[in-house]
Amino acid sequence: MINLSLNKKVIIFGFIFTFFSSFGQSFFLGLFNAPIRNELGITHGQFGSIYASATICSSLLLIWVGKKIDDYRILNYSFFVVILLFVSSLFFSFINSVYFLAIGIFLMRLAGQGLTTHAATTTISRYFDKNRGRALSTGWLGLSLAEFCMPVLIVFLLTFIEWRDIWISISILVIIILPITAYALVRNVKLDTREESNNTSEIPREIKQWKRIEVLKDYRFYIICMTMLAMPWIATGTFVYQSFISTSKGWGPYIIAQSFMVYSIFSVITLFISGFLIDKFSSRKLLNKP
Repeated sequence: MINLSLNKKVIIFGFIFTFFSSFGQSFFLGLFNAPIRNELGITHGQFGSIYASATICSSLLLIWVGKKIDDYRILNYSFFVVILLFVSSLFFSFINSVYFLAIGIFLMRLAGQGLTTHAATTTISRYFDKNRGRALSTGWLGLSLAEFCMPVLIVFLLTFIEWRDIWISISILVIIILPITAYALVRNVKLDTREESNNTSEIPREIKQWKRIEVLKDYRFYIICMTMLAMPWIATGTFVYQSFISTSKGWGPYIIAQSFMVYSIFSVITLFISGFLIDKFSSRKLLNKP
């Protein structure tokens, strides 16, 4: 049996959970745009409107549900996230109306893109101090791996498998793999567990614990938000309407799927560079804050 340090276990936990968060990410849900629209008889615009509304609603609920990770052990919180992701994936396979589509997208965005990512990144960020940047970058490789292989795989599977059956298979993978992952890797991680270090003489830094109202009142929060929102807006629009882009350009079904491979490669390069820079200079200095 492989004996891994707790540092490595936390990173692997983050890697696997960010990989499975892909099922609620826009690039993945966008792969099912065409078959769902064809079955429900809705337009690209209607699908996009439902997607946007469901995403906004899930984001609002995430503000409350995400905060609960501060009140429970990460193992217990992870089990809750896994169950919700399982139920959401299974529900997605039963979509047969626009109302079910809205609920299905809402659940997948909340459980996949929201809480699964939140559990992974919060656990790594809380646990690591000195090597936080590189740890987060390594954990995010899980999503990059999903972006590299999932689009081509799903496009291939859709040629001979019903899209509903794919979602049933996803729900089975979630309920089998993720509980084992959480129990094996983070059962010993508590709220006050921190990075294992060889430097025992290092004095822990006192970190200010911000309240939500304090964050909302700080003007710097909104400046940072503006820099962080541009890319998600552009990427989400592209991912959700990838089938429309392919059709209007006269591209084959694999063109955009293969483009995701290039996208993921550059994401990996960026992750390693940014992780190194954050650990060396700190995120505060990189954001040009004195």
